[in-house]
Amino acid sequence: MFFYFKSKELQNEKGAAAVEFAILLPLLTLIIISIMMFGIIFHDYLEITHAAREGVRWAALRASLDDVEDKAQAAAPGIDWSQATLTRIGVSDPVTDGDQGNPVTVQITYDLGNINRSFGAFAGLMPSTITSSATQKVE
Repeated sequence: MFFYFKSKELQNEKGAAAVEFAILLPLLTLIIISIMMFGIIFHDYLEITHAAREGVRWAALRASLDDVEDKAQAAAPGIDWSQATLTRIGVSDPVTDGDQGNPVTVQITYDLGNINRSFGAFAGLMPSTITSSATQKVE
């Protein structure tokens, strides 16, 4: 019986949920956008890593630099290759018999400028480039 009465304090809390939601909405929005950005960057990193592995596989088979670039681009169709730089390190072009057994490295650097422009407010919180490299011996 003691808790049965209505107090004036309970009657004044009608809009409390809306106010609390309005306070938390910017934080929730920041978390959701951050998760989306992480997903985009992680996808691009996986694409670049796969392209580097495919490129070094062809470089180890003594393919020309143009063939290595073509195979790497075919392995990662989900990225904008105008923002990427592919570098082959360790052997001459074309690969000669003297390069057999020497390590060859394919390094791909991808500029995330297009993502930084899309999420301008968060540009300082994320990396500006992704780099991936793979090494294999020339066969």
